[in-house]
Amino acid sequence: MVTFQPTSPKQPFNSNLARSLRYYQKDVLSPEAWFSLVESDYTKILDAVNWDSLFPEHGLDYHVLDIGCGTGRFPRMLQARLPATIRLHYDYLDPSQYCLSTCIQSLHQPFFPRNAWQTTLEYAEEVLIPGSYDVAWAIQSLSCLDQDSLHASLARLIGALHPLRGTACILLAKQEAFFSQVHHTFFQGCSPHTPAPYLSAESVVTALEQLGAITIIREIPCIHSISIRHDRLLEQYLQQSVMDSTPLPTWMQQPRLRQLLESYRHGDTYHFTNPYWLMLCIPASAGTGGKLRLQSYLKSVTSRQLASYPSLKVGRIPFHSLESRHSRFLSMPTRRH
Repeated sequence: MVTFQPTSPKQPFNSNLARSLRYYQKDVLSPEAWFSLVESDYTKILDAVNWDSLFPEHGLDYHVLDIGCGTGRFPRMLQARLPATIRLHYDYLDPSQYCLSTCIQSLHQPFFPRNAWQTTLEYAEEVLIPGSYDVAWAIQSLSCLDQDSLHASLARLIGALHPLRGTACILLAKQEAFFSQVHHTFFQGCSPHTPAPYLSAESVVTALEQLGAITIIREIPCIHSISIRHDRLLEQYLQQSVMDSTPLPTWMQQPRLRQLLESYRHGDTYHFTNPYWLMLCIPASAGTGGKLRLQSYLKSVTSRQLASYPSLKVGRIPFHSLESRHSRFLSMPTRRH
């Protein structure tokens, strides 16, 4: 039976988190419209990972942590790829009670829901037991973290992993992604208060490097296409991208916003590019054995796929991953539109 445990985060929330709490409500969120566009992203992510290597022993119990579970679409899609003989004792956290209640409806074997915490990674110290999880994932859920709390939050995540066999899977958009660009432009034009920028994948990699985590990374290129005739779908997509319910006509009345959207238009279709980094990391305590184990978790890529990393100095990195000593090769300048 799942235990719901609300916590009392320190006040005030950061501005992005406060906005997400207002947006992620039953009568505001449009999850089906959103997933009609981004579900293929999740398929690419699931295809990139060797799940049999991540959960190698059939018939055993594993302890899993989901950070920012949302409505549970990721574990729902993962279920079909996992053997029915394993048991995943599943703890999950999210600041939205609506998301926690929705997520549990998506969970079936081999997931066995255990604890549902209404909190965020920033304030989860009181509920996460150090060294207790075999696998933890944060799928597009760290973007609202404050830069100032990033180091402590990632240290809490790494600390929650088993020191020898624990693995974290983090997915986040790069700084050049449309999500980051539209967030910045929207709040400059439509709000008297500009919140902190979305956290980028590059910032996470830098923080993991500082923590000494062993990390590999795969770039997942994703494009979300919307016809110029589908105003309602475009509105829902843009609203969730910035977690704000401002209607589409207001967007189009802002010259900078309209110019940004037009820059992604090709003929009768908007193509919003959102490259992600899929980051797999383990504690430094896992050592050389853990490093070899980590390399088996990403499926091999072709030379054509490797060409998507032109600015990285690959050196002697294995073909199937981009890896460095504490991610050193991944600390690189980023490009903005």
